[in-house]
Amino acid sequence: MICDLEAGVGSVVRAGQADLVLAVAEPSVKSIDVAKRAIASATHNGADVLIVANRIREDADVEKIREALGDHELVTIPDDPAISRADQEGRAPIDVDPDSPGVRAITALAERLAANGHPVTDGHLATGAPS
Repeated sequence: MICDLEAGVGSVVRAGQADLVLAVAEPSVKSIDVAKRAIASATHNGADVLIVANRIREDADVEKIREALGDHELVTIPDDPAISRADQEGRAPIDVDPDSPGVRAITALAERLAANGHPVTDGHLATGAPS
């Protein structure tokens, strides 16, 4: 089961019912702080963690997130005007531009999750996004 929970940690994680938590973090202090709390709860409750570095513009953004959140598997989703445009139009990003870098990265992550069920166990997750 995949759950999109509120920012922070949902009851599924706190109850120890999650096998894998995708901690989404943008390169901002607030976002990293929320992800840090989610990761702490997830690991405390026995879940593996995959960090999704979102809205990445440059390598420094990835390093900021990696330094703050530790040595977990990390995938990147680049900052992408197609995703912003889709949000403004109330459409799915894949319907706006399925070939944009952000959409390709999200699609690769979703395909990997669906195919393997648990993408962190092999120590590598290819996303098609720059790392």
